[in-house]
Amino acid sequence: MKTILQLDNLTIGFGKTDLINNVSTSVSENELIVILGKNGVGKSTLIHTILGFEKVLNGLIYFNDRKQSDFAAVELAKEVAIVFPKLNLIPKITVFDTIATARIAHHRVLKKYSDDEICFINEMIDLVGISDLKNKYLTEISEGQLQLVMIARALCQDTSLIILDEPTANLDLENQFKIYELITHLKSKTNKSFVMITHDAELALNYADKIWWIENKKLYDGIPEEIAFEHQIFEKLSGNFLKYNLNSDSYQNFKISENKINVKGKSEFSYWMKRALIRNGFQIDENAMKSMEVTENCIIFDEQKFNSILSVLNYLEHEKYNNNRSK
Repeated sequence: MKTILQLDNLTIGFGKTDLINNVSTSVSENELIVILGKNGVGKSTLIHTILGFEKVLNGLIYFNDRKQSDFAAVELAKEVAIVFPKLNLIPKITVFDTIATARIAHHRVLKKYSDDEICFINEMIDLVGISDLKNKYLTEISEGQLQLVMIARALCQDTSLIILDEPTANLDLENQFKIYELITHLKSKTNKSFVMITHDAELALNYADKIWWIENKKLYDGIPEEIAFEHQIFEKLSGNFLKYNLNSDSYQNFKISENKINVKGKSEFSYWMKRALIRNGFQIDENAMKSMEVTENCIIFDEQKFNSILSVLNYLEHEKYNNNRSK
């Protein structure tokens, strides 16, 4: 598979302060790489160095087998595009005109777009699914729609690599999923490669082809599951608030508790019952003395039938109160 970006023994940072040392990794055609790590480890500095905004402290960066240092700025704009998390909006510019500005990278001077370019711009707008927005002003669209506009703009720059700096920041859950689904769709349709910074590890692990995990001035790359397991990323990103719970087979804000319950049954209702119990200080344990059975629409506990999660929690609280009074 063709290598789009290669980092060769790269060290990055500011002045004499290094943030990440001796990075050797690559991005292949049609890959989504997600960069994860705690605040301050150098994620943004890494992409700024790749883009040429920061100087390389040591090592080399290659775009399609050509050294980054051999590119003029206008040439580099034909190799890599960037989608920033924030944009200073110009009130009286339309979505179409904003996206069209990406074509400046292919002109030596500002000029009128050719018919072929206009056709290409409309094709990218259709590909992202925002044809209904193209005549609107930027100030008339939502944050989620604005991110789609900026992705379409990056596509119109027609580079082999697109870097996205926290594209899902400040978006609701639906729009976060839409961004990831769109990038997956674009990979298959365009064969472009994507490198993304995000703080949402859960979504990243579901969609990324590879993870770049940055820690202790080192970059570790690999498939999502191995990086997550070997480097305990949920524990570290949460400041050790999240721990793996063997009994529930999930990562939770785990607290040692003497109150143990075995929850039988596998369903969506059962999942939420377990979450409610854990949130209220119970530990899910298949060897516990107390046991409840959860079906699709009811819960059986202490030979009683409950129709809601709240009714179970109220019963447990009442039982706890009576036990405390009897002591």
